[in-house]
Amino acid sequence: MTRRTRGFRLYDFQGHRLIDLHRECAFLGHRGAPITAMKSALSQGLDSGLPSVWEGRLIRALGRRFPAHRTVALYASVDRALAALTQALGRRVTPQDLYDPALDPAPEREPPAALWRPLLPTPSSRVLLLVMPLTVCGAPAPLCVDDPEAELPPSDPISGFVLAGAHRAFLSLWPSDGSAPLRDPALERIVEGSPGWELRGPYVKTLSSPEEYQGILRRFLEAGVLLCPRYPGPSVLPAGCSPGERNLLAKLFASCPGG
Repeated sequence: MTRRTRGFRLYDFQGHRLIDLHRECAFLGHRGAPITAMKSALSQGLDSGLPSVWEGRLIRALGRRFPAHRTVALYASVDRALAALTQALGRRVTPQDLYDPALDPAPEREPPAALWRPLLPTPSSRVLLLVMPLTVCGAPAPLCVDDPEAELPPSDPISGFVLAGAHRAFLSLWPSDGSAPLRDPALERIVEGSPGWELRGPYVKTLSSPEEYQGILRRFLEAGVLLCPRYPGPSVLPAGCSPGERNLLAKLFASCPGG
């Protein structure tokens, strides 16, 4: 059970530390600048789903970053976003229908939507489902469409403090103030040379079978490293590792071949 978090590290009540390569809802690490923005919004009472300035600010930020996909709606979870897309397209869209650039090469045919992930190129797709660098219980899950006449279902009510944190985290992906780098090239080179693992940007996936991956998950966890529990990933390599942490990860990826 997690007692506290900091950066890409988790700590339990016994003081044991885990290196978190899962970071499903905290790409930039746990705590940090986005949490400060959330605290400020909470202090203003923006803890409910009432309309707030943060919805418009986040939508405008997304529009500036994705100028070809300026029709934007914000949903409370990926499931809600897929339900909205199903309604807009008139046919059912499931997670398996989405192109994920962290897992697959360019698709042979255009999918109904593609995931956009931080630090990877924007996929060539008419519909983007954004994997935000910070979410709370799955929110926000933005859909961005390249058709200005597209009619998406209205955005879900989302708390202002969640949107404030997501807005700050999104902007932090392109720091202009000399902030710490978001990638570790040395660690990426190490993993790229490990057998059975595939690397795209900071994202790494296993080439093992689902059954083999369960054993790999356990071996990493026993060594104090949390991988993405979903097969085949992706897990996210952290930036700012200590030499000891980098050596540990190098040994694990080399000794637990992913395929």
